[in-house]
Amino acid sequence: MNRSSFQIIMGAAMALITLPVLAGEVILFERPDFQGRRMVIRDNMPDLDRTDFNDRAESIVVRDGVWEVCADARFRGYCVRLQPGEYGRLGSELNNRISSAREVGGYAPPPTGYAPPPAGYAPPPPPVANAPSGRPAGAVLYEGPGFRGRSFEIDRPVVRDLDRTGFNDRASSLRVYSGYWIFCSDANFEGDCRTFGPGEYPQLPGDLNRRISSGRRISDRYPYGGPPNWGG
Repeated sequence: MNRSSFQIIMGAAMALITLPVLAGEVILFERPDFQGRRMVIRDNMPDLDRTDFNDRAESIVVRDGVWEVCADARFRGYCVRLQPGEYGRLGSELNNRISSAREVGGYAPPPTGYAPPPAGYAPPPPPVANAPSGRPAGAVLYEGPGFRGRSFEIDRPVVRDLDRTGFNDRASSLRVYSGYWIFCSDANFEGDCRTFGPGEYPQLPGDLNRRISSGRRISDRYPYGGPPNWGG
């Protein structure tokens, strides 16, 4: 074996050794806000036409990994890379158009001109420091605007139903102390939902003002694969 052939073989072997092992998961939903039929994908899907889910997805949950979804088979056409998170509604470029999906590994640079929101975003405020009680808390709901009135501290990552807490449909303002949270108007993270990052929200938007019924922490950092779209 000559030196050139040996170098080629060793280079190929090293590439196989250093190849990252991908083990992510993405879920496609047939309807907006994670409703209807679903399809769980853990491997590359170059053509969804054979799965009866081609051109059907209207919302997506990325459980783990960074995934690229494309409007055409074999990862062609319009493509977007999505970080872990929830995407309750897709933009017109991908809504009912996804034909292939694959995991692409680590950090994905923000795509140009597209940032699919889960249901809406709150504006990015400055971070805040300590919860009123002094204990670690992810977020605090307040009964009145401007952080007035009674408060309810959330010190666990998931609150499926505020009905039993005496704070259902009462919050008018919000402080987020750590992480990124989704708050929803219905129990079990249904209805109108918005994502809030660390900061102060002295007045909740109309679709959530005195309507929050559930919430959960979805990430420690900004979880979506694109620049924030902070529109209401």
